[in-house]
Amino acid sequence: MAESTYISISDQALLDRIRNDDQVAFKELYRRHWQRCYRMVMRRSGDSLLAEDLTQAVFVSLWEKRKDAVIQNLASYLFVAVRFRFISYLKSQMRESAYREHLLHVQEEGGNPVEASYRLKELNAAIDKGVDMMPPKTKTVYTMSRNGQYSVKEIARKLNLSEKAVEYHITQSLKTMRLVLRDFLPFLLFVQEIF
Repeated sequence: MAESTYISISDQALLDRIRNDDQVAFKELYRRHWQRCYRMVMRRSGDSLLAEDLTQAVFVSLWEKRKDAVIQNLASYLFVAVRFRFISYLKSQMRESAYREHLLHVQEEGGNPVEASYRLKELNAAIDKGVDMMPPKTKTVYTMSRNGQYSVKEIARKLNLSEKAVEYHITQSLKTMRLVLRDFLPFLLFVQEIF
């Protein structure tokens, strides 16, 4: 089918085609929707490079999840996905800012930046230890939830579990992490105050 004939096909039909790895259909979906995604980030951030990056990330994710994603309304799906990416970006910026402020505070108080860096390594090691302590299913759910940024519904579908079961595993994983990270409570409370 020629590229020009894809223009008259509905979004839903194009989504069906990309499930079968049709790159031309994907290009058409991108052509139709990228500007709206880009403008949404631009309005909120004023940063064209960020808008390009987040828009690109949303479409890359759409392509990667093309086989499993259940999308009823593509425009709504993309709006939510871009909004989520933008919020995640803002949170990561706030975390970086909070960490930099913490390091500056430690330095002003006569603290040792090497010690602060060591503390961060300890924190990362504790997080890894907590993940390793989890039962296999809980670990999988935790990883998908935190690292893969999947929703409860998406995890339930991918792992063939009920949403209640996914929520249970997330609750169990958080209990494990609280236990393992209790020594880092002052630092974590400091970061939590920022949010």
